[in-house]
Amino acid sequence: MALLELRNVSKNFGHYKAMDQVSFNVEAGRIVGLIGPNGAGKSTTMRAITGLMSYSSGDITFDNQPVTFSNHKALDKMGNLIEYPSIYPNLTALDHLNLYAMETKEAVNIPELMHQTGIDGDKFGKRKAKNFSLGMKQRLGIAISLVRNPKLVILDEPMNGLDPQSVHDVRELIRSLANKGVSFLISSHLLDELQRLADDLVIINQGKIIKTASMEEFLQNGQTQILIKTNDNQALLSLTKKYNWQAHLDGDRVIINKVDGMTVQDVLAKVTEAKLEVKTINTAEENLEEHLLNLLKDNKKEEA
Repeated sequence: MALLELRNVSKNFGHYKAMDQVSFNVEAGRIVGLIGPNGAGKSTTMRAITGLMSYSSGDITFDNQPVTFSNHKALDKMGNLIEYPSIYPNLTALDHLNLYAMETKEAVNIPELMHQTGIDGDKFGKRKAKNFSLGMKQRLGIAISLVRNPKLVILDEPMNGLDPQSVHDVRELIRSLANKGVSFLISSHLLDELQRLADDLVIINQGKIIKTASMEEFLQNGQTQILIKTNDNQALLSLTKKYNWQAHLDGDRVIINKVDGMTVQDVLAKVTEAKLEVKTINTAEENLEEHLLNLLKDNKKEEA
């Protein structure tokens, strides 16, 4: 049985459906990315899972126990960082972790956690949280989400405000904990970073789940693209229409979606034949961001 399971969960605000029959699972030791455009229902879903918000219908089960707005028995083993860290301005980082570890039988080793999340150095020390930068507060928030030795951690924009080294360190920490069996549900607009981290994806749009898949399954259906820069990209776009190639302008280059039977040599020959000067040409695999945008575009067409 999955560690976390949502079955047909809906949340209505009057006539507006913030969650519409949402169903997905999170297995033990898996890192799941919850992605979608702004207003898609990501934060509402996370708040429902963590018992911070009631839901209109459906079931949420965590660690074989139901989770509702009034039933929080299972949540001792669920850590979360949603929206902004809950930080008290006059407490130090150590004070916060000791506070959040209270009444927990299996709290983690706090000095070790502080080192892992980079909040044990001179920048923190005895300083009160009101003097922390955004990145420092974010690292403390991540540490708070982990202090109760959780089985599942819910993170909303965990890399917000972090410098590149901190992003790398947090990514390595999350991966090491997942390897030990801890599950993560992560929402992030940093899709390149999420592509490097997540095992599975749950894609939500307008309150509905439109796709669930492993990262590998999701990306293997992505397209290979031919990227061309010429002396006249508008003329190149006109040429793509002549041959029914799917293409669009991206800055100073044209991106053509490669289909079966199409080769770079074929495209280059047609472009040369049209007397266009090719400055650069190469291929690239569609990344998570591009694939997501195409999926959302297709979904919008189906809804129309």
